[in-house]
Amino acid sequence: MRRADERICHLQAAMCKALGHPARIKLLELLRGGEECVCRLAPQVGVTESNLSQILAVLRRAGLVETRREGHAIFYRIRDPRIFKALDLMRSVLADQLDHVSDLSAALRD
Repeated sequence: MRRADERICHLQAAMCKALGHPARIKLLELLRGGEECVCRLAPQVGVTESNLSQILAVLRRAGLVETRREGHAIFYRIRDPRIFKALDLMRSVLADQLDHVSDLSAALRD
């Protein structure tokens, strides 16, 4: 494998790692509707503001979200909406896997 390809694999792994927590995915899904003030995100995600800060930092370092300040308020938005295609694809793969397991389970009961 070429060095550039190896670097890309590491970057992909880092992005997948950033997606590797349910609260981070939930936050991204909340931002699917557009920019949101950080003050409204914590209750919607169901975490404390300090936990939200950590979640947002991980997503920011991964390049998935970006910020805008307006007075004292900080707003977050998705940096590249193509991430939703990736999330949708993962959900579709998961649904297919669950269907397959359900089919196997039904076959075992028969």
